[in-house]
Amino acid sequence: MYVCLCNGFTDRDVKSAIATGISAVPDVYHSLGAAPQCAKCSVHIRDIIHEEKARKSFAVSAE
Repeated sequence: MYVCLCNGFTDRDVKSAIATGISAVPDVYHSLGAAPQCAKCSVHIRDIIHEEKARKSFAVSAE
């Protein structure tokens, strides 16, 4: 699913960036070679970051 129409990146792109250790919205943009245009996607990026952190925490605690 497209997260950012201005820069043309998807949730998979964001999750790939997060998997490298990125945990801040500006760093996601930077790693994808993008910059916020309208910045509406920053909320979605932040949500994905939180979801991935929670998923990772849950996976670790389940072990």
